[in-house]
Amino acid sequence: MKKKFEFSEADKQLVKEAVRELEQKTAGEMVVYFARSSDSYLMACWKLAGVFLTLYLSLIAVLSYLWLLPASASVLSICLLGIVTFLVGFAIPYFLHSLRVSFTPNEVVGHRVLTKARDIFLQEQVFDTGDRIGILIYISELEHQVQVLGDSGINAKIQQNDWNEILGLVIEGIKTNQPAQGIANAIKKCEALLLDNGFTNVVKPDNELSDDMRIED
Repeated sequence: MKKKFEFSEADKQLVKEAVRELEQKTAGEMVVYFARSSDSYLMACWKLAGVFLTLYLSLIAVLSYLWLLPASASVLSICLLGIVTFLVGFAIPYFLHSLRVSFTPNEVVGHRVLTKARDIFLQEQVFDTGDRIGILIYISELEHQVQVLGDSGINAKIQQNDWNEILGLVIEGIKTNQPAQGIANAIKKCEALLLDNGFTNVVKPDNELSDDMRIED
C-alpha cells in the first residue's frame, strides 16, 4: 500500500509534546497509533471479479441468443477470455487499495476499524495503568477513520459520544494534509475534556505508557 502520509521528526515531536503535556496536566495516559489500514479487504477483489465475470457471461449469452458471436469463437476461447476477465476484475482492486474499501459495505469497514482499534488497545497495553485511565487515539489511513477508546476508569465518566469533537479534529488535520497538527489539536481537546470531567493531575508512576506516536510501516 502506498503511504500517503509521512511523518517528519518534527511531526513526531509535535505529537509527543502534546501527549506529554496532557499527561502532566491530567490523570490520563495517552497512546496515539497511526495505522496504514485496518484490514486487507481482499473480499472486495473477489466481489469485483465476480461482477466482471457475470457481466462477461451475460454478454456472451446475449450475443449467442442474437446469433452475433463470431464464427471463430470456440468454447475454449470463450472460457479462456472468461478467466482473463475474472483475473482483471480481481487485479484492479488488488492494486488499488482505496477501491477495495469502496467495494466493502460501510458497516463492515467501520467494524474492521473498530476491531483493529480494540486489538491495538490490548497490544499497546493501554489498559496497563494503575487507575485504568489509558486512552487510545487510533487513526486508520486507508479508511480515513478514527477511533478513540478509553479504559474503564475513563469510561466511567466520559461517554463515547463525548469523543466526537476529538475525532473531528484529527479528520480535519488529515483533510488539510496536516495530520500531525490535527492529532496535536485533538490531544489538546482531549486534555480539556479530561479536566472538565475531574481527571485532574494526580501523583502517578512515571510515564506508564510511552509518549511516542506509534506509526505502522
